[in-house]
Amino acid sequence: MSDLSSAQRTKPKKDTIQSVKRLLLILIGAVFVSEALVMEVMRLLPSMSRVGNTLLDATLLSLLLFPFFYLLIFRPLIRRIAESKLIEDDLRIAAVAFEIKDPCVITDADANIIRANQKFLAKSGYSMEEIVGKNPRIFKSGLHDQQFYEQMWRRIEERGSWCNEIRIKNKDGRILHPFWLTITAIKDEQQKTTHYIGIYNF
Repeated sequence: MSDLSSAQRTKPKKDTIQSVKRLLLILIGAVFVSEALVMEVMRLLPSMSRVGNTLLDATLLSLLLFPFFYLLIFRPLIRRIAESKLIEDDLRIAAVAFEIKDPCVITDADANIIRANQKFLAKSGYSMEEIVGKNPRIFKSGLHDQQFYEQMWRRIEERGSWCNEIRIKNKDGRILHPFWLTITAIKDEQQKTTHYIGIYNF
């Protein structure tokens, strides 16, 4: 699973590099064509002073290149800034909701913990630093067999979520009372799992 996740992370980087290369080629081509057109126009015009030629050349070149820079750089940049602002607002709201709901844990696609809310930390007795990067198996009580977990993951893969009663142990090794755990797979636009979220209803 880790190899697959690594490949998924590498692909967006390669796509970004390819996009940047294409953008640079387009801009270089636009500058070349625009300069060629300006030189042709300047050749057809009556001769002017050196300063006049320079100013006219710069003006014509700017007018020809402006649409390329606006469409390829400035407009996408403005859109990206607006999208980033919306994402920041969503993340701020999600962060508040994350802290006021039931105890929960978020993992990456390899099921390694990346975050837990304060309610879960209080129940488990762990600090954030102690569990980030770890697999939730550190909470296993030993009361469930391998078949239980195999069925759990099969259900998540087939239906995108799983819910059942489970027992876990806290940092001191004490097995907590039974509770319902709901695990949901979070998917991207390509329907690839990027995260898992586990909500513990104590």
